[in-house]
Amino acid sequence: MRVIYLMGLLYLAAMLLLWAGRLGRLSRRTAAVLSVFCLLAGSGALAAAVFPKGNSYGPTVTRLADLPSGDRTVKITDKAMLQRHIALTFDDGPYPPYTDRLLDVLKDKQAHVTFFVVASQAQRYPELVRRMLAEGHTVGLHAFRHRDFLKLTAEEKEKDLALGKKALKDITGKEPEFWRPPHGFRDPSVMQAAAAHGLCVVNWSAIPRDWTGIDKQEIYNRVMDKAEEGAIVLLHDGDSPFYRASRQATVDAVSPVIDSLREKGYHLVSLEEYRAKRAESSGR
Repeated sequence: MRVIYLMGLLYLAAMLLLWAGRLGRLSRRTAAVLSVFCLLAGSGALAAAVFPKGNSYGPTVTRLADLPSGDRTVKITDKAMLQRHIALTFDDGPYPPYTDRLLDVLKDKQAHVTFFVVASQAQRYPELVRRMLAEGHTVGLHAFRHRDFLKLTAEEKEKDLALGKKALKDITGKEPEFWRPPHGFRDPSVMQAAAAHGLCVVNWSAIPRDWTGIDKQEIYNRVMDKAEEGAIVLLHDGDSPFYRASRQATVDAVSPVIDSLREKGYHLVSLEEYRAKRAESSGR
């Protein structure tokens, strides 16, 4: 069920309960209590959909330890396997010249990250997506077009994911495994669509909000403030859907972020790289 339908039903129920109390079908106290419960439940349903963490509507990866292994999700119990690994992820690209410049920085630093690309944008700049893969990065799907999936019909969600997967397969030769919903929003219908396409839903545990116009020093400060074992950090190399804003501040922040994280003993990994390390460590 789409969360907006559930909210509508619960808010309608709250209104009907209030009327029942006013007409004497229920005591006013009972009606008020039940309607407040419906309102809170509706608001909670929406909060669970827009909050990036939590598994209320289905398994969502927000930390490296949540990454699925095989046909089940394996939690890391040996902290040494997780310790000092961080994943930087970048949304909304490819977006020249910023994605190009970011790839140059990552190549110079020999650091691997994960890109959640907008597939319609990838079709415009396929050489950048191929470069991502060639240089050891993970390429995941963000969407075919950057739209709020909570507002899409079942057919629209299905079409977007199908087009996105096909576009990336045409460019890279393989279908993406990881998907980050636009804005991180998901409800039962969104999670069902992802499962039907065999996509692992990945959000984040740290969000520096680099798209808000802050400078490179503030981006750096926020990333370092939130750096911790197993974190998945959300950054942006793109500006979907209009591609007008500069992402230079993010590009400029990445080099000192990598240096400082390494000085603190962290290893930067892409999602595929971390999963491979975990499989090797566990003897799989």
